[in-house]
Amino acid sequence: MLYYRHMKILIADDHELYRDALSILVQRLDGPTDIHLSTSYTELLQIANTTDNWDLILVDLNMPGLSYYEGIAQLSARHPNTPIIVVTSSNDPKDSQLALQAGALGYMSKSMKSDDMLNAIKLMLSNGISIHPNHPTNTSKDSSLNDLTPRQQDVLTLLCQGESNKRIALNLDLSEHTVKLHVRAILQTLNAENRTQAVIIAKQLLIQQSES
Repeated sequence: MLYYRHMKILIADDHELYRDALSILVQRLDGPTDIHLSTSYTELLQIANTTDNWDLILVDLNMPGLSYYEGIAQLSARHPNTPIIVVTSSNDPKDSQLALQAGALGYMSKSMKSDDMLNAIKLMLSNGISIHPNHPTNTSKDSSLNDLTPRQQDVLTLLCQGESNKRIALNLDLSEHTVKLHVRAILQTLNAENRTQAVIIAKQLLIQQSES
């Protein structure tokens, strides 16, 4: 759907279990993947510098070798066109801000569900937008999917599937401009800051509806 060629992905995490989990997760991206692994910032930079053809780099925040700010900054300077996404257990807003300032495209918590994490990665890769859904989402009691129009619900359904505005427009026979207006309205209705947060809120609301 989003990717049709072989994707070259570099994953850096000093915890073997989570490193392997990320390897399995990115294999669910559309198309074949060529995955390379590293366990420290020193090793990450060494492997990264062997080629410029990376499609995605996933980085644990705190690893041996360098501070995360210096490590990400060096990585971003050497590979300015490669999406760098931080995946970490830290919930400190300062960490996310510094990581983004150093050049990371996005920032995700290891506590996120795998489907939500995969959707976030797809959105960042397809749209080049910076998102960092690392903080718990507080779903407003006043928020309701019923507040959305039928067409907005159609758009939200496709958002939850990780589709881009262009693909949503094609699927629903709409212009991209109209889709953008619907997305903006969805964010406002759900009190979401970005597309991924809207997806997370929508799933929370569906769970609440099913339990009520």
